[in-house]
Amino acid sequence: MSQLAEPASAVEQFDCPTCSTTAGSACRTRGGKVAPKYHTPRFMLVPQLRAELEVKTPADRGPGRAWEMGPAIDAAVPEAATKPT
Repeated sequence: MSQLAEPASAVEQFDCPTCSTTAGSACRTRGGKVAPKYHTPRFMLVPQLRAELEVKTPADRGPGRAWEMGPAIDAAVPEAATKPT
């Protein structure tokens, strides 16, 4: 995995473009459960994680269980998108 100490915390600074979950929450499945891994468009917003194939949801977020609302945080502003070479 990346050198980033807390990939999940970095990913959760952003709203998810796939499942529309807000910053501070793990991604969710269509059935409303906590997803086992974060959606790719969401962790691509973290420059240090762009090379990763997947970022798994930590066990303390309850993957596979019904999602419960956590404390709200302010969403981070994504950096300007760069075009691939």
